[in-house]
Order: sequence, then structure tokens, then C-alpha cells
Amino acid sequence: MQNDRYIAAVDQGTTGTKCLIFDINGKVISKAYKRHRQILPKEGWVEHNPLEILNNVKFVLNSAVNSAKLEAKNIIAVGISNQRETTILWDKKTGMPLSNAIVWQDMRTQDLIKKIKDNYGEREIEQKTGLKLSTYFSASKIKWLIDNSDKIKGLIREKRVLAGNIDSWLIWKLTTEKNHLTDYTNASRTSLMNLRTKEWDSDMLDIFKIPEGILPEIKPSINNEGFGTVNYGNFKGVKIMGVLGDQQAALLGERAVSDSDIKVTYGTGSFILQNTGRKIKRERGLLTTCAYGTSKNDCIYALEGSVPISGEIFDWLEELGIMKSFSEIKDAITANADTNLILVPAFSGLFSPYWDESARGIIIGLTRKSNKLAFIKAAAYSICMQVVDIIKRMENFNNKINVDGGVASNDYIMQLQANLLEKRIYRSDLVEESAFGAALSAGMSSGIWDFNSIKNLNRSGRYFHPKKDSKANNTIYNKWVDAVKRSRN
Repeated sequence: MQNDRYIAAVDQGTTGTKCLIFDINGKVISKAYKRHRQILPKEGWVEHNPLEILNNVKFVLNSAVNSAKLEAKNIIAVGISNQRETTILWDKKTGMPLSNAIVWQDMRTQDLIKKIKDNYGEREIEQKTGLKLSTYFSASKIKWLIDNSDKIKGLIREKRVLAGNIDSWLIWKLTTEKNHLTDYTNASRTSLMNLRTKEWDSDMLDIFKIPEGILPEIKPSINNEGFGTVNYGNFKGVKIMGVLGDQQAALLGERAVSDSDIKVTYGTGSFILQNTGRKIKRERGLLTTCAYGTSKNDCIYALEGSVPISGEIFDWLEELGIMKSFSEIKDAITANADTNLILVPAFSGLFSPYWDESARGIIIGLTRKSNKLAFIKAAAYSICMQVVDIIKRMENFNNKINVDGGVASNDYIMQLQANLLEKRIYRSDLVEESAFGAALSAGMSSGIWDFNSIKNLNRSGRYFHPKKDSKANNTIYNKWVDAVKRSRN
């Protein structure tokens, strides 16, 4: 192997876009990042500007390559990981978006979801797609955009509308509007793909009244054909060789590729995935999803628990003036702060394992002695308890849980998580696991690595060993469950 070959990994997330350049040994050579705006037109609505995201992707690609003092000819391939479920409709003829993207956190389709639930129930949707009937997923967002725009309806009749998640939008634009594609993982987050066939399901399309012609072709996440060739600027001629939804990319980045392996990503929200191999497993309150695919007939599946509010809870405390620095988290966790204060951050309802969009945030246990450290401690506990709630429903895994994401960089929260789970926590020194997973998918598609060789890349990290106190943990968990009950309905 030559030492002048590199992979560019784009990680397009909820709040910003990163590009990391990796060498063939999995080492990070350079990194670039750019935030994008959070557009909040109404209560419960969250939007992004698709053109802003596209421009940011181009910016970080160029910045990362320039920072590494490389040329595009040194880049073997591009891999993409992306925020999932966030939905865009655009005009095939002009290449322009027909509205802002509707973000995965957006709740505007609640009435539509209720109507579908009343008319069709949930069982068939969950059996075929592995997903709950929820505002979270793409199908109701596509349906809402169509129903609320005469222009879009007209363009659909003219066969000019294309729809997709962020991955499809980026592929379409980066390949100069030639390839309308998605991968197994992103398609499995739409409520429109059949988990067994890995194809758009006609019954789901009928339920949501979505024409199949506007949807992208579904391809395996890792495949030797790739997803098209970039056709702009210095990257002209470089192929997009791997695509994964960000949480599945983190699973691959953590090398959680054996049956029953678990990873937890702590970002804006928390996302817990357990590899279930080629088995489609179902557990009450959890989602079944595609982890990654390597051929048309080969898909690895996962169980997933999704939590919408995790690290974002600290942003909220900062906005309120309760918390001024992340250094205060240490003081809150280690100090003898009030542990009777319970915070359930159901700001936009509860996802896994409760799936109650009527739930709202609640704080209980307030006393005159409750101070700002008690609030910060309650916030840290809320992040950890939501993960406990989900992992309690996952079975047959070894005594190690892989973690990544921004919150995972905090030693005190990770030790608290290990204590509450009574399991070992392993945190890799490489915190950018979604980007690394995108790089691995592109590298494997390009023949640089295989599933055996990736296990030895970037293997330095730290373990957090639990300090067991089962009786105290049970008391805390019972308080948490009681608080969640009060937040619902």
C-alpha cells in the first residue's frame, strides 16, 4: 500500500458538518467543521436549509484536504454519514429544494400520525418496517410536504419531484444531479422500506400516499460500485464509496460488528444500537433497523433505542443561566448535591422505550435546598437513566458497552453511566466514530480494508469500571420510572 492514499469522511450532523481525512492506517490527518442554522418557524417545528448544508459539505471537504496539504488525487474515496430521517423534497429539473428540510426532531406531523393510527393501526407498519408510527421518521414528513403545497403536487404530476434524506440530497448534488440513491440504513429510517426485502414496500407507500417514483434507489451501504462520482471543484472524479446513517456509521466505527455488540452515541440525543447479525429481532419499545449491508442479499440488522434529548440538556441549562461551564458537571456529580431532584427532559415527547409524543419535560423533588448543582446533577443523571432504560431491554451482550459522542468525552458522566448500568464502558480515543464509520465503509467498498482488518485500527481507549451498588441503583431507577410516568399524557 502507498502512503499517499487517503479517505475523506463527511459527517453531516444535526447541528453542523465535519470532514475528516483518514490515512490507510485509520489515522486522522486533518479535520474541518462548520455549523448550520437551526430554523424554528413554530413551536415543535425544526428546519434546516438544504443549500446551506450542501455548501457547508463542500466547504469542509475543501478545508480538510487543504489543511492536510493534500490534493484531491490523493483521495481514494469519499464516505458519507448523515443525520437520519431529516427529509428534503427538490425539483429534478432545477435541482433546487422545494422547501427547507424537515428535521428528525420536528413534530408538525402529529395530527397526520394520529389519523394514520386511527385508520390503519400500528402493527403492520411495525412488522414490515421495524419502526414505530411516529413523527420521528421520514414518511410523515414527505406526506406533510406534499399535502401542504399545491406547487409540489403539480410538480409530482410532471414527474419532477425527488425526495430523500440528507444522504440522497448530497449524493444528487455532488454527482451533478445524476444519481438518486440511498443506502439500506437511511432507507430503513423512512417507514417505507420493507426490512426483509430491502425495497420500498407498496403497502407502506399506499398508507402514506407517497408515489414510489419520487424515492431514491436503495443500495447496500458497502458495495464495490459506490454511489456515484463527485463532479465539482478539486474533487472531480473522486467516487462516493460508502453511505451510512450517522448512528449506524458510529456502530461500524466502534467496530461493534459481532452479534450482540452494543454502542451508545451521546450527541444532541442519545442513540443505542445493538448488533443482531442477520436476525431481525424485536423488543418491546425498541426499533429494528438496518445496521449496514454489503450486498443485495446480505444485511446486518440492529435493535435501536432513540432518545431525542441528551447533550442538548446542558445547552438548555446554559440558556437558563443555571450552568456556565462544562467544568461544573464534575462539581455537580462529585459534590454531595441533592440526588432527590429528578429531571425528565421530554421537551418534545418521549421516544424509546415509551413512544409518547404527548409527554413533556418534568422536574420533581424540588426543595428549598435545591441549588444549581442539583439541577446539573439531575441533568447528568437524566442522560444516563435514559440509556439505562433502553439497555435494560437488550439481552445477551457481553459486559462491555462502546461509547462515543460529545458527552462521552466527560469522564464523570461516563463513570456515572458505568455505575448505573453496572457494566464496563469502553471509550475509544477516537471520538469521531460516525466519521470513522463512513471512512471504513468507503475503504471497505474500495478494497482497502475488510471486516477483519478494521478491528485493529484506532484501538486505543479507556475503560470505566462500575462501582456496583445494586440496591442504590434500583432506588434511583424506581424514582426515574415514577418521574417518567408523571411526565406522560
